[in-house]
Amino acid sequence: MMMGETGKPWTVDEVDASVTKYFDMLEMDVQGKAFVKAAIYRELSARFTSRNVNSIERKMSNISAVLVGLGYPHLRGLSPLANYQRSLVESVFGELTRRKSLDAVLEAALSDSVPLGPVDIVREAGAPPQIITDLLHGQSVARPFRRNYLALEAANRALGLAGELAVARREQSYLHSIGRTKLADRVDHVAQTKGDGLGYDVLSFDPAGREKWIEVKTTKYAIDVPFFVTRGEVRVSNSSPELYHLYRLYGFGSPKGTGLYRLQGDLEKSCKLDALTFEAAPMTQLNGTLL
Repeated sequence: MMMGETGKPWTVDEVDASVTKYFDMLEMDVQGKAFVKAAIYRELSARFTSRNVNSIERKMSNISAVLVGLGYPHLRGLSPLANYQRSLVESVFGELTRRKSLDAVLEAALSDSVPLGPVDIVREAGAPPQIITDLLHGQSVARPFRRNYLALEAANRALGLAGELAVARREQSYLHSIGRTKLADRVDHVAQTKGDGLGYDVLSFDPAGREKWIEVKTTKYAIDVPFFVTRGEVRVSNSSPELYHLYRLYGFGSPKGTGLYRLQGDLEKSCKLDALTFEAAPMTQLNGTLL
């Protein structure tokens, strides 16, 4: 059972009402509609007097965790918070099954065109966010989601290209600003000039002239959703950690401005890597023995 601020278990009605309101806000957020989260919390707190605003906000962050674990974006400003119970997962599953409109607005957002023209990176996080990837806590449950929206967005080539161009421009601008004009002129969008099999997208330089191999990962979603890396990218980061940099762009093209955080070095050391898919081939049998 889920315990609330008062120490009393959360009832089914309290959980379901919180999930419903969360989904209402998420749909509005994806569509760019204005709303005030605090007003929603106060509404729920007035309805369920044993739950104060803080406990409701934490419950909303639990819902974020379940959604990200299912491949859905979460509501911005409500970072995923673990330590929830199975009954919350079941409530989210039920809402996903009933509410077709969320998939409709998410699919519409996926088909939105990438912003035309240059996109500037206007803010940089001082440190990478904490991202919880083991979000369903190993619970043996069927996952009734229709599509993995995080993976689909990651496969958007136009979005990825726009992010790479933004990083290349930023690197050139920075090197020009410190008087390293010759280095700025050598910044190369190698994913375009040499192909996308190098394990990184942009060749740049630090102020001392050392190479920086930059892999760019771009999302329109929040700072704390997970991203996807390939086996080749991990291998290159492992073999040349002193050169390798991963730039994560978030909120790409949003009204609040595109943000950035960086990871340097071996991705096996800077990230928790979960194998989501495997390359498979049938094994040949000879006289009943696997070869």
